[in-house]
Amino acid sequence: MKPVVISPEGDDAREFAVLSSLFAAGLERYHLRKPGWSAVQVEGWLQKVPAGSRSRIVLHQHHELAARFGVGGCHWKDDANAPASPPAVAGFTSRSCHDLPTLGSALGHYDAVFFSPLFPSVSKPGHGPTQDVTAELSELLRHRSSAQRRTEVIALGGIDATNAARAFDLGFDNIALLGAIWQSSDPVTTYQEISSSFRPPAERSSGFRGAKTPLMCLTQEGIALTPIEQVTRLCAVGAKWIQLRLKHADAATWLATARAVVAICRRHGAVCIINDNVEVAIASGADGVHLGKLDLDWRTARARLGPRMILGGTINFPEDVARAKASGGLDYVGVGPLRFTTTKQKLAPVLGIEGVRSLIAQLDPIPAWVIGGVVAADLPGVRGTGAAGVAVTAALFRDGRVEENFRVLQAAWEETSFDRADTGRETRATAEATLLR
Repeated sequence: MKPVVISPEGDDAREFAVLSSLFAAGLERYHLRKPGWSAVQVEGWLQKVPAGSRSRIVLHQHHELAARFGVGGCHWKDDANAPASPPAVAGFTSRSCHDLPTLGSALGHYDAVFFSPLFPSVSKPGHGPTQDVTAELSELLRHRSSAQRRTEVIALGGIDATNAARAFDLGFDNIALLGAIWQSSDPVTTYQEISSSFRPPAERSSGFRGAKTPLMCLTQEGIALTPIEQVTRLCAVGAKWIQLRLKHADAATWLATARAVVAICRRHGAVCIINDNVEVAIASGADGVHLGKLDLDWRTARARLGPRMILGGTINFPEDVARAKASGGLDYVGVGPLRFTTTKQKLAPVLGIEGVRSLIAQLDPIPAWVIGGVVAADLPGVRGTGAAGVAVTAALFRDGRVEENFRVLQAAWEETSFDRADTGRETRATAEATLLR
């Protein structure tokens, strides 16, 4: 399924050149949305589109022009004028919805329904969802009847390369792009990158959507900050991958905390993974789960999670590698421990850099994040092992300087990518390859 693109509002000098390139890149539907334009203005715009391409245009206003210009269809906005069922018009029909009851009532009547806003807007700062309904939304999408599934449900609002996969995992059939395209200096490349993200994990060009996020930030128990406070501060400073660990909480606290953390991650476009608990991950609407070797079997977990959610596992020994590959369901692995750490009980034997390097070489093509006592000074060596990133917790919260610690780790990883003069082009090529895995 090719993502939909929505036009910029008003005149845009680049619009027709970008549109032509997007059509060449495979764009199937372009929604012409020009609030306030007269019928004469819309007519003038349509006249500039080659007749052979007009079937890919969907009109958001002045539907009376649809038949005359042979456009692909018509769209209704979410207001009192939106019919419960579309009138008998030629071609594709769609409408906008901004709440779950409206979405539910439109299913089975239109060819497509746009649900928005899903994420904070790219083009309109401050505009985004007013409450988190992702759990209820996902439940609705997953349990549609066969009649309801004739309606394509399209995610709109803040969709970009960092969260398109999240829309897929929630159960959306497609995504619509607006700000990500028109604020890009290379709209076609942006379109292609986002398109490749909106796929099942096994088909995504990057392996899975955490692959370009080298810092996996784990919450920590037993410190002054609560897990919710930890995640709030991490996401505010730019963290894009959170793993929530609660080893000693009761079930109710576990789930309530997970839901709160998922909501924070959603607002910031961050991936949220739950440690050790598949059922909490599903119930909280998280992006996935990380399981150690003594937790639920990876094959069983994948069957329970389905193909859309992320599944990570822990690797300590060579025999774990064979099991990871045989499971066929892991999106990534954590390899370690790099060194001794007090954060984890029942610690496996310390691997060191060479032990990590050996396991990562055997794991290819499964991306690996190095775990266990990692600090900023380790990152040059860790990067040289072929790791996709590191998982950190103690180094993040040391002395309570969360923001400073995160920035130091982030800078150390980025500097390691390209600033080692002794390896030159080889280091750059390796870094780029790792980021794109």
